[in-house]
Amino acid sequence: MKHGSWPSLTLIYLYGVVSAASLTKAIPLQAHLASLPGASPALFGLFISLMAVLPALFGTLSGALIDRLGARPALILAALIGALVNGLYLLAGSFLTFQALRVVEGAVPLLVYAAAPALMIATSAPGRRSGAMALWSSYTPVGTSLGLLISAAFAAGVQWRFAYLTHGAIFGVLAVLGLALPRTASGSAARGPARSIVALLKSPQGKAPLRLASSFGVLILLGLGVSVVMPPYLSRHYAISLSAASGIMAVTNVVMIVGSTLSGVFLTRGLRPANLFMGLAGVGTLAGCAVFAPWTHMSLTLSALILWLICTGAAMAVLASLLPRVAGPEHRAATAGLLSQTGALTTFVTSPLWLAVLALNQWPALFLIILIGWGVSVMLLPVQARSRA
Repeated sequence: MKHGSWPSLTLIYLYGVVSAASLTKAIPLQAHLASLPGASPALFGLFISLMAVLPALFGTLSGALIDRLGARPALILAALIGALVNGLYLLAGSFLTFQALRVVEGAVPLLVYAAAPALMIATSAPGRRSGAMALWSSYTPVGTSLGLLISAAFAAGVQWRFAYLTHGAIFGVLAVLGLALPRTASGSAARGPARSIVALLKSPQGKAPLRLASSFGVLILLGLGVSVVMPPYLSRHYAISLSAASGIMAVTNVVMIVGSTLSGVFLTRGLRPANLFMGLAGVGTLAGCAVFAPWTHMSLTLSALILWLICTGAAMAVLASLLPRVAGPEHRAATAGLLSQTGALTTFVTSPLWLAVLALNQWPALFLIILIGWGVSVMLLPVQARSRA
């Protein structure tokens, strides 16, 4: 496969998509999982979040290790782990075993979310990097939709574990295709992972990686938060079933791809990332407030939601495009791992925060989160965002 070609970049991107499918594949299977020995409805939310444990604890360290050993073997290893864990799900007999496997499954995003963007940056030509990173930023909505589709195909029948078999088979294919991935030289072979992290923070880029990761974390708090509270909000505000509201959110969530695509187009044509991000923050703030405005009707709420998703998808692409600017050649995976770790840590607090605010039934509080969130995310942008590629 040609070094830095679009087929090569797309293959790397697919690792992110298939890994993200792991996050949502359990949702349509909730009734089956609840019937396992030791299961309870209260534990299901914990089960979903268990996959974030390893990325939250070891994201940056994993990235530093990948910088030392190489992104290509890390992606192949991640695919092999994904195939193995999904195979073990077929044999698991208790909910406790499923929980343990869910934690181990977190090794897949732990490796992929650091290795894949690093390999994209290392193998793509400078003029193609903005487009490549815009493509990468869309792996979450595509992957979560894939996970729902895989499980939905088997959720109604007794062969529900075939969802895990299918997902494991896809990982197996990726492991084989990974042999065609381009090889790159490691950048920090002389240092251990811990020393690589210190070197990252002391690099000429200064604190830019931390600023980028923090801005990314705040954006995760906003984007994921709205996705979490929208189903119960729509259900309560417009008197529709929670199932219907969840379906609406699942369908509309895909429009984030439109945002990331448009962002990639603008960035490749020379628009400065900071200017684009600040414009998106302004429109996103208005759209987010309109989503929760109590005086609107459902068509306006959904229109505002679509605009919100486009803005957040585009903003994610802008932040992804900054990775090559804030990460030196020796610290690409470590920087990507830092973003992954920040996102995973933010995930743990997002749902409780937003659901607690929603329970207050005070729309100004939701407005305040959106206003402050976008403002902080803009202020945290690294100075590299204000320069041209």
